[in-house]
Amino acid sequence: MDYPCSATEPVSRVRLETGEDAWLVTRYDDIRALLADPRFRVWLPGVPEAGTDALLFTMNGPEHARLRRIAGKALTPRRVELLRPRAEALAEDLATKLITQGPPAEVLDGYAIPFALSVLNELLGVPPSARDALRSWADGMLAVFTAPSYDEMTEASRKLGDYLAELVEAKRRAPGEDLLSGLLQARDDGDALRPDEVTQLAFAILLGGYVPPANALAQIVLRLAAEPELPRDPALIEEFLRQDQGSAADQGRVALEDADIGGIPIRAGEFVLASLRAGNHDPRRFPEPALIDPLRTQGHLTFGHGPHHCLGAALARLQLRTGLAALLSAAPRLRLAVPFEEVAWRRMFLTLRGPVAVPIDW
Repeated sequence: MDYPCSATEPVSRVRLETGEDAWLVTRYDDIRALLADPRFRVWLPGVPEAGTDALLFTMNGPEHARLRRIAGKALTPRRVELLRPRAEALAEDLATKLITQGPPAEVLDGYAIPFALSVLNELLGVPPSARDALRSWADGMLAVFTAPSYDEMTEASRKLGDYLAELVEAKRRAPGEDLLSGLLQARDDGDALRPDEVTQLAFAILLGGYVPPANALAQIVLRLAAEPELPRDPALIEEFLRQDQGSAADQGRVALEDADIGGIPIRAGEFVLASLRAGNHDPRRFPEPALIDPLRTQGHLTFGHGPHHCLGAALARLQLRTGLAALLSAAPRLRLAVPFEEVAWRRMFLTLRGPVAVPIDW
């Protein structure tokens, strides 16, 4: 995909489908500067500013920094690494089941979705008896892989919130080795999270650790299946993430005061949309961006940048690497079972998009 405006008009005035006028930022360096600039706060296109502090990825300011600081003491690289053996076993089991059903097989619903949720269940310490209900509530709340009514989404969100609150309370009474127990025990100079804050974080972890990794894994498999000349190496996950056009959600900001981005004045109250996908294809940062380059240094924007850089990036990388490795081991010659042109796509929340299904043969 080409991004001509990144070269000729890197900061452009646009009208969004949600009805707002905004500045669209497309250059890598400008995007990083914007996402790290305290003169801008998070803004979700189409959502009123009031009430946007409900989740970690929409919060701003000192309280957001506090929650991230304490949560970061629990969601550590070590905790994620300890999850690796279990994640590998889950991926191997699911990949074996998928392949033994015989071709064709459907990767999104048959592998990527249950794998992402299974890893989250292990991370959060969800008991097996509750896992089917949790998936039903998560699907209903997100309305991404299913399409319920608004009333059904609200009800699913309520049920999921009630369950997570009960789970957090159970971990408070009887701590384990899971992340929720770790969040309850985490301290920053004596400061601790309240149970309701841990429940809030559990919501955010479900949002970030379920749909985006499942969607990204399905899209990586789709690309490899459609382009057999590409290296089938899980070590190239970073390049696939950089080039992925569906999993890097564009990020919105609103100016708190007059500022400028890329030499363009932005007035207080004006909206700005950072196109992470355009930044990931900026040739100033990534020469020949359309090529998969195994020697390319990291630095893509798929997980964001600045105060809102994805707290679960290490977890997502674990999910993608183990999930892809297990599937390629089970079906090293996998290929797309239908012409690429027949793959149907759907729009997801914010600016994400993903395939409806990824049918493969081998």
